[in-house]
Amino acid sequence: MKLVPATESLALYLANHATALDQALLPGEAIALEELRHETLTFTGSEMQISKEQGSFMYLLAKLTGARKAVELGCFTGYSAIAVAAALPSNGLMVTIDKDQDAMAVARRYFVRTGQSNKISPRLGNVTDELEKLLAEHGSGSFDLAFIDADKIPMLEYFELCLKLLRSGGLILADNTLWNGAVVNAHGESPAPYGNNNQDKNTVAIRHFNDTVVTDRRVEATLVNVADGIMMLRKL
Repeated sequence: MKLVPATESLALYLANHATALDQALLPGEAIALEELRHETLTFTGSEMQISKEQGSFMYLLAKLTGARKAVELGCFTGYSAIAVAAALPSNGLMVTIDKDQDAMAVARRYFVRTGQSNKISPRLGNVTDELEKLLAEHGSGSFDLAFIDADKIPMLEYFELCLKLLRSGGLILADNTLWNGAVVNAHGESPAPYGNNNQDKNTVAIRHFNDTVVTDRRVEATLVNVADGIMMLRKL
C-alpha cells in the first residue's frame, strides 16, 4: 500500500502547492482569503477550519462537476463556502448553514471581501430543519454538490437529506471521515486526540457512517486521505 507519512514539512509543502483557489480569485480577494485563515486561528475551535489544500481540492471538484447549486452543512467562518462558491458560475448558488451566529458574522464579512457574497446564501439555524426547507423550496434533485461538515452524530441523517436534494451525478463530500486516524482501530491502539479513546461517540458515529455509505448502492464511494479525510460520494 502506498501512503506518504504525514509530517509538518509535508503539510507546509501541500499548502504551498495548493494554488487553484487563489488563482480563481482576484489578487485582493486572495489576500482576504489568507487573512480569513489567520483571523480564524484566534477563534475557539479554529481546528474546524478546512486546510488550504482542502479548499483548493474542493474548488477543483466543484469546477470539474460543473456545479451550479451547492449546499454546505457547517459554515464556521466561511472558508469552505468561499472555496466552493468561487467555482460556481456568476448566477450560481451556495447555501451555507450554521447555528453559530458569531462565526457566521465573520463569514459574511469575508464573503464580501472575497467577491463571493452574490453567490452565497447564509442560513442560521438547525441543519436538519434548513435542509428540509431547501427540499420544500427547491425540490428533490435540484442541487449539484453537498458538503457535510457539521455535527458528527447525525451524519447519516444529513446524508439521506443531501441525497434527496442532489441530482443524479451530484457529489457529496463528507469531512473529517478519518477523524485524525481514530477510525481505524476500536481498541485505542492508534491515537485519538478528539476523545479519550477510540470508542468516543463521534468516532463511533463516523466509523458507522463510513461503513454504511460504502455499501449503499445509491452512491459510488471513495475515501480520500486529504486533510482529515473526505468521503466522496457520487449519487447514481
